[in-house]
Amino acid sequence: MADHRPIEADEDPVCGMRPDPDGARDRGLAWTYEGREYVFCGKGCLLEFKDDPEQYLATGYVPAM
Repeated sequence: MADHRPIEADEDPVCGMRPDPDGARDRGLAWTYEGREYVFCGKGCLLEFKDDPEQYLATGYVPAM
């Protein structure tokens, strides 16, 4: 497994927004990757993450809205 940057449980790893984890799950905006659940602010961020999770988990990635 590659080194990953620290991401809070309520942090969208793509844009850095902080969606409510329960609300994200209710709207289908949560996804588990390598045994960890990530939550997203919207469908676009979820789809971007699913396309290339390692890009957004890399230690040098800086989330931007």
